[in-house]
Amino acid sequence: MADTVDTSLWPVSEIAFGGLFGDRGLALPLDPDLTVLTGENGSGKSTLLKAIHLVSEELWHELFPLPLAWLRLVFSSGERLEIRWEDAGLTVDGPVEPWHFDAELASGIEPDVLKSLRDRRGEPGFDRIRLSGMWHAELRYGHLDPEQLASVISPQWLGELLARFHTKHISARRLEHKLRPDPSGVEGGRVPVVQEFADQLKDLMKTRLSAYASDSRRQEQRLPTRIVEAMQQIPTEDPEVLAQEVDQLRAEVRSRAESLARVGLFEGEDPDYLPEYPRDNPLILLAVREVYRVTAQRLQELTGLRHNLELFSDFLNERFSNKHVELNQQVGIGVALADGERIQPRELSSGEQQLLALAYELLFDTEPEAIVLLDEPELSLHVAWLQGLLNAFCDMGQSRRLQFLIATHSPVILRGHQERERSLDLRPV
Repeated sequence: MADTVDTSLWPVSEIAFGGLFGDRGLALPLDPDLTVLTGENGSGKSTLLKAIHLVSEELWHELFPLPLAWLRLVFSSGERLEIRWEDAGLTVDGPVEPWHFDAELASGIEPDVLKSLRDRRGEPGFDRIRLSGMWHAELRYGHLDPEQLASVISPQWLGELLARFHTKHISARRLEHKLRPDPSGVEGGRVPVVQEFADQLKDLMKTRLSAYASDSRRQEQRLPTRIVEAMQQIPTEDPEVLAQEVDQLRAEVRSRAESLARVGLFEGEDPDYLPEYPRDNPLILLAVREVYRVTAQRLQELTGLRHNLELFSDFLNERFSNKHVELNQQVGIGVALADGERIQPRELSSGEQQLLALAYELLFDTEPEAIVLLDEPELSLHVAWLQGLLNAFCDMGQSRRLQFLIATHSPVILRGHQERERSLDLRPV
């Protein structure tokens, strides 16, 4: 365990299960980038996605009520984890001794207390913790003895294993998150998910640009020294060759700045602020080259965010009709209509909001090297939008190093990707 604790358990190579809704069981090999689960209503697709997520989050008290007999996860590293449902709880098998979870005892502890205990796992004195006020009446002021504690809180080895297993569960009810009250004053209203995402993206852009500005100031303070050092070199290049290198750097700076401007990360600043320079003076060319090198390095720091912003806006703009998504630091996500009018994300149609929410969660709210458990991406989407959807997910996944496990009822989504289908209506194990 110690040698691999910093290595993500990614991707998952196989999932197997039995007793799903009593009689369903399969062993399903997974593609390293994207696999699609199909099956009739009630075949257990959503339940399976939920179970995998609950395992990764160590939410055993929520996992226990699910209609399963056993679940096994096999990772590409060769490590595996198997959970078996029993009358009184769960048994978890992994690389160390089996652990038994007592569901009845855990039911007497509030979920937030269980989480707090997991977070404190490994602290000195953890083997005896007073839970005053957190029990049912008959145990209200009792102590949780070491044996009881061990039966409701995952052991250290299991916590370390699952700390390396990241999932993102995007349910079919993804537009129904619990959100902050609507500041517009609508009684009982909540800020729509897409509006919340726009505000979060605005904050992300501002935070990254603030860090970029601070780093730029530090580099600019060092720039005179770097220019002097560059001019003290003995020029060995032919002036024309040196001038061509400067031209390439200048073009690179302009290209990076233009691409950043398209996604709202570069506003009002001209990175190419130098006047024309003589092309036959090596010392001046060395100084100019240093200026453009520093500028290119500064702009490079925003490349990762810029790439994800481009994927986000391109994904939406390729599908929206008579609308265009614009990203900027003032509103995060803006939408321009064909006649020039601008609307807020909350004013988009249900299908458009579904697309926006999906893209945002994948690109900005999912850890790298995570397993995305995506339930029914086709909800509220026109059939034309479903074509090519898997390719778009793969592009986003490649950028973020994600693996997708998708549950769907739509044959259109699978068109051209039948080899990725795993049906829950097939062979039992």
